[in-house]
Amino acid sequence: MSPQTWLETASEEELIEHILNRYHDTHREQLPEMIRLAQRVERVHGSHPDCPAGLSAHLEAMQEDLENHMAKEEQILFPMITRGISGMARGPISIMRNEHEDHSAALARLGVLTNNLALPEEACGTWRKLYEDIAVFQADLAAHIALENSVLFARIDGLTA
Repeated sequence: MSPQTWLETASEEELIEHILNRYHDTHREQLPEMIRLAQRVERVHGSHPDCPAGLSAHLEAMQEDLENHMAKEEQILFPMITRGISGMARGPISIMRNEHEDHSAALARLGVLTNNLALPEEACGTWRKLYEDIAVFQADLAAHIALENSVLFARIDGLTA
């Protein structure tokens, strides 16, 4: 079964389980390591003109925002959906969509801070690993947001079958 077919045929419960395992758990693993790497790059290469100054603070803010967002989904929204209380879920979904816009803006800010992940030629292994990890995180978070907005939330909002 293709991933697209699975998305179309999966139940809300299956989608939520996928979101929790594939994205929530993954983000909780990704962010602490990226923060650690960013702190090291900023400490060691702070005088370099391409050093992503402020990156670790931005990642820490993203971690806090994402953790708060995911907790609301896990403790409030997803239980409402799995219990079939879809009508009441529309209010929290509206809030989650607004927060998704904030997360997308935070992703754009990552691009600014890292010069779109452009590494200087002499970048060390830590700097390279940091940017590799950020690229994966950016793709994961964008896919996570798209799955929730375009599939799960769209179903609850009555926008899709």
